[in-house]
Amino acid sequence: MNLNRQGLGVVLLFAGIVLYGMIHIGTIMHLPDVTSWSTQWGRYLQAAFETGGIIGLVLAILLFIIGVTFLLPRPLADLSKGRVMDEIRKRNHEFDEKYGNQNK
Repeated sequence: MNLNRQGLGVVLLFAGIVLYGMIHIGTIMHLPDVTSWSTQWGRYLQAAFETGGIIGLVLAILLFIIGVTFLLPRPLADLSKGRVMDEIRKRNHEFDEKYGNQNK
């Protein structure tokens, strides 16, 4: 299950990057034709809106975020639940039992 989740994360991350690249190329090609210099969101997003790439841009960012989330679920869950510190304490105790506490 963990490998499938990581594989899906890689695919979603790659898909987000490729989709963003395609939207970006189309937006940059249209950027000189944007006539309004000062818009609420700026010239780049205005060009993306005029080329119909806003939905693709948002989708690319979402795919990227979901892909990264799938790639990093275990470490984030461990940090939030304090499992990492418990593991460190356990291993420290095992080391002290095996080799003795050298700080005394």
